[in-house]
Amino acid sequence: MQQLKWLQKNDVDFKIRLDHGMTHSVYVADPDGYGCEVLYELPRDIWEGNIDAALNNAVPLPTEGPEALEDSVEVPVFGGD
Repeated sequence: MQQLKWLQKNDVDFKIRLDHGMTHSVYVADPDGYGCEVLYELPRDIWEGNIDAALNNAVPLPTEGPEALEDSVEVPVFGGD
C-alpha cells in the first residue's frame, strides 16, 4: 500500500484499479505513456479453494481520492460450501 500512497502523492494518475480475486492491481502510465501495473497477491487462504473463481474475478475499485488507497476488509473467500 505504501507504493500506492507514493504514486498518488507524486500525482501519478491511477488509470484503473481492480480486485482480481487472487490479486489487486493498479494500472498507471509512465511519463512516456507506457502502461504499468502494480500488483500484489492476496493471502493464499482467500483463493486456494477455488482458483478458477479467483482468476475470473474482476471488480473495479476507486481510482481517485483517499478511497483509491483503501482495500476492502470484506475479502471474498472463493470455493466455499
